[in-house]
Amino acid sequence: MKLIDKLNITANDVITITGGGGKTALMFALSQELADQKLNHVMTTTAKICIADVPEPQCLIRSEMTAVIAAITKDPQRAWLIGKERVNGQKISGFSEAELIDLKAAIVPLVIINEGDGSKRKPYKFYHDYEPSILSITTKLIHVMGAEILFRKIDADTFHRAELYNNEQNNNDQAVFDEAVLQQTLATFIDNKLNQTLAHNTTRILFINKADGDNLTNARLMAKIGAPLFDHCLLGSIKEGWVEQLK
Repeated sequence: MKLIDKLNITANDVITITGGGGKTALMFALSQELADQKLNHVMTTTAKICIADVPEPQCLIRSEMTAVIAAITKDPQRAWLIGKERVNGQKISGFSEAELIDLKAAIVPLVIINEGDGSKRKPYKFYHDYEPSILSITTKLIHVMGAEILFRKIDADTFHRAELYNNEQNNNDQAVFDEAVLQQTLATFIDNKLNQTLAHNTTRILFINKADGDNLTNARLMAKIGAPLFDHCLLGSIKEGWVEQLK
């Protein structure tokens, strides 16, 4: 897919991935490309990630960052996913920003790929005030949306926290995620989330995933609406292994 080329990933980037519809898949796809180029990197989360999504040989769980640094130093080419602890035997929690800054200072150069959001495996989500968890040291923010959401009813089958949107609409449980809702949702996310957390020079990228089969037409429409709001816009299918840069 050559994601690292299209996203212009450099050896010291801190990448935060938000949204839904393929965040973890995107993180591992980026990791594979970085590994192919023998670029030192780690994956992590400032939310929580399912243990089942991480191959055991890549999983590095330590309570102290010093132990993580020591392990990475011994095997820097492994595509590690680092975390602080296992939660209920099902999820991995990550380190604080201060600890990740210590990691970047200890291992130079180092790309950090951070999953800063949880969406319960749904193709998109609506946000509580405390979400997403974006590192202030982020240099590239990638917001992911699954292309199948356009023109779908806003309910729990498709959207994580659908009730947050429906409650705002006076308990309208018949709302549809159409072009106007997409435009407003992205504008609100940028105003209330990205503009409040990101440095002014952080690159903002919209990635429309699952643009395969019958979803391609909707993906192009979503990209047309979303592209003007972001620095760059990509659409593609991580599953099928292709990506197209539109902006």
